[in-house]
Amino acid sequence: MDKAERIIQRKDGSEVKIVANAFYVAGLHRSIGVYVFRREDPHHDWQLTSDRPHPNWRNMSVDEYIKHGRSEMLRTVSHGEILQLTSNLVADQPTFC
Repeated sequence: MDKAERIIQRKDGSEVKIVANAFYVAGLHRSIGVYVFRREDPHHDWQLTSDRPHPNWRNMSVDEYIKHGRSEMLRTVSHGEILQLTSNLVADQPTFC
């Protein structure tokens, strides 16, 4: 399996889609790219969320960072939701001897 996808319904009616792609880089090193999309409801188009933190995140307190400094992607989904999906790709990884 080189791609995994999960759609999560939120209580407010919005939806989140997490897409994980496995790919190989130089030296056959396997990496996983994660993309998060969101939409207000099933009648709207998917929008890609940014993976960039706030420009001044280094100067924020921990509380400010949690509320405003994290990337849009990490404000949309939790680390656990991402890991739950990517673990499927890691489990399918072939071993080379």
